[in-house]
Amino acid sequence: MLRDIFKSIASYGVAIRYFFKFRLYKYLLLLLILLMFFAFPVVIFDFFINFVAGLIPYFKVQKYTLLTLNMVAGISGFLLLLILSPVFSMVSEEVGKYLSGQTYRFSPVQLLKDVVRGIKISLRNMFYQYISIAIISIGLYFLPEMKLIHLFGNVLIGLITSYFYGFSILDYAMENYRMSYKSSVQFAHQHTGLVIGLGLVYYSMISLNVLIEGRLISQHLSVYWSAFSEAIVAFIGVIAASILMSKYKQNEATLQSNAAS
Repeated sequence: MLRDIFKSIASYGVAIRYFFKFRLYKYLLLLLILLMFFAFPVVIFDFFINFVAGLIPYFKVQKYTLLTLNMVAGISGFLLLLILSPVFSMVSEEVGKYLSGQTYRFSPVQLLKDVVRGIKISLRNMFYQYISIAIISIGLYFLPEMKLIHLFGNVLIGLITSYFYGFSILDYAMENYRMSYKSSVQFAHQHTGLVIGLGLVYYSMISLNVLIEGRLISQHLSVYWSAFSEAIVAFIGVIAASILMSKYKQNEATLQSNAAS
């Protein structure tokens, strides 16, 4: 699993080269346009968090810091994936076309199906992520105040969150191969390392932005920078997922061919 995690992380570097090789600039431009629709709800959510924090004093108590951080990171991360799903669906199909050599006729109906599927997967992953975070955070609350225990809890939450982020990112590549919802879930379970590695880079960027929020020139600039940086990482992650999925399918085809012969 560790090998697969490092393989997924390394695929981000390959994805950057493929971005320039396949000249995916128009999709990046479309992504930046859609970011304008993302920034506004994030600003509203940020105001809401500050308002609640002012009303409930214990909201800022250290015991709730871990839960609060992951809730903010989780909501912003999945909201970004939901809003940018049309771009991610198109860029994943475009990369898959270059890698496989097959040409696909553009279909608005198929694109709509892909977007709906991406939203469904993201909502499903967000639900399970929050259930997992809530269970772990409640467990940590009742456990003794030991650094080792809470460090383990932090690492566990980070891996779980990375898994669900990675699953959402990888699914854009799996939908290109017309894998069913059930098959996608099974594939993610069977390739946990690849999924975690894809999500870990994205989760790290989100966590970093949450930690440094408010240290830029203004709060609004911080929100816009967070949205921009996270969107770019997710964009590269979708390309990386397409590369990984293409290699897996090629290896699978080779194994089947050898078995048949």
